[in-house]
Amino acid sequence: MATINNFLTLADITYMSADVLSNSLGFTRSVNRNYDDRFARSGAKIGATTNMRLPAQFRFASGSAIDIQALNDSFMPLTLNKLYQRAFAIDSVDMTLSVDDFAERYLRPAMISMANEIDYDGLQMAKKYAGSLVGTIGTAAANQVAYNSLVSDARVKLAQYLAPEGEAKMLVADPSFMGDGFKYNVGVFNPQNEVGEVNRSGVVARWSGFDWMESQLAPAHTVGTYSGTPKVKGGNQSGSTIQIDGWGGGTALKAGDSFTIDGVFAVNPQTKEAYTFLQVFTVTADTATGTDLAVSISPEIVGPGNQRQNVSALPADNADVTVKGASGASTQFAIAYHKNAFVFGTADLDEVVSGADAYRASLPELGLSLRVVKQFDIRSNQTLMRLDLLGGWAPLYPQLAAKIATK
Repeated sequence: MATINNFLTLADITYMSADVLSNSLGFTRSVNRNYDDRFARSGAKIGATTNMRLPAQFRFASGSAIDIQALNDSFMPLTLNKLYQRAFAIDSVDMTLSVDDFAERYLRPAMISMANEIDYDGLQMAKKYAGSLVGTIGTAAANQVAYNSLVSDARVKLAQYLAPEGEAKMLVADPSFMGDGFKYNVGVFNPQNEVGEVNRSGVVARWSGFDWMESQLAPAHTVGTYSGTPKVKGGNQSGSTIQIDGWGGGTALKAGDSFTIDGVFAVNPQTKEAYTFLQVFTVTADTATGTDLAVSISPEIVGPGNQRQNVSALPADNADVTVKGASGASTQFAIAYHKNAFVFGTADLDEVVSGADAYRASLPELGLSLRVVKQFDIRSNQTLMRLDLLGGWAPLYPQLAAKIATK
């Protein structure tokens, strides 16, 4: 009996695409992923916002007298600000391919490309919001001791900011830094009894408290142009913007630049006791050019008396500001993090598309929602197909991430 080739359905294509996309994600697969089902009927639009509730924080309290602490709801807005899409034209013969053949020819290349773009956006966001910085921008580790110290320092930072014990911590690095790890720590960097599971999970090594992932998308950075003797302009500033003057002419900071403020120390998130190191702030948006700059920063400054306090004291007027790295210096970052440092969110797109066939795969367990739209083009006698994912990135608990300046 002759074998009959059934035509591919949009459901086949959509679910296969979602499967390939999920398995092709690197950095994104290792962080918190959020699917919002509120738009299941009406469909979400670019710019839609979903609010992620953050757990209440409590200070230490003891004794017979009751200490009722305010439960101030706090939310992290996650804006679905990017419509990731891939499109191509196929003919009627292509629709007679098996699901596996169609996936190998069209879906896999399209979804790998989309996964890379999603990972890239996430890592660029991590560069701006990671709560700590270790290493010296512009200086590479010269030997095994220096290399291992960088990794150890990153692990310590995550511990100081209370990354949950017993849960996986990840480190994503470019091939050069990863290669140095194998060179300096051969024999312990990739235990043979874990090779099979490591390869299946996308992790290439387990060492020094981290699951290591290699990525050509690990963020590079060039420090902005600056000079002068920058100082805080006006005391007791709080929030996500700080005014700093005293810059030399032509100063323009770049998103991803980091700095400290004299007298503003980091604190233990639970006890609120000051650490011995200054809090690192990162520029989240390119500044204007000038000598007196309003600088957008992460983390926001939250002073004593607030349950979300993250600094020992609010900045004093004329406190010295020290930028990490020389003006114009270039570096490569590795990112060490717990999965809850960042979140990638998706929501359902409208499944009703006028004049076209559409199918949507909503996969809450994967934190993904993908739509495929198909329409016949009479001009070319082909079928146009596009694959869409509406998503967005946000820092969830960025203090659970550290940037490592690897060179």
